[in-house]
Amino acid sequence: MNKNCKHCHQNFDARRRNHLYCTLSCKTLASYKRNNYRYVSGHYQKDNMLPEIQESSLAVSQLENDSKPKMLEANKQTINFKSVSNAAIGSVAADTVSYGLKKMLAPQSLPATKGDFERLKNDMEELKRLLFQSKNGF
Repeated sequence: MNKNCKHCHQNFDARRRNHLYCTLSCKTLASYKRNNYRYVSGHYQKDNMLPEIQESSLAVSQLENDSKPKMLEANKQTINFKSVSNAAIGSVAADTVSYGLKKMLAPQSLPATKGDFERLKNDMEELKRLLFQSKNGF
């Protein structure tokens, strides 16, 4: 089915009835155009979000400056470094134990490959066939 791209207006052969763009890049660029993005030094950036971000960051920084002393006085919590170190030590110990057990119990093991799964599937099919034959007396 021959169509015209909605972005670049070139003629292309659509694989489906609902194809509107000739390539994925045309589709992306059309989306950027629809949503008011502009190209800024190596990437696309939404135009209308820049002022909002700047205004909101100024408001947040003023709010933080005003409320920081109050928050520090009201919320005097300290980090318990002993708990953090215990958690880190526990995580390292668990990783070490699991690695050691893998090396002791299966020293020659490698990650499974696609061929391993195919062989396993074939072996299971063979077992099913043998069980069926023995069950039905073939």
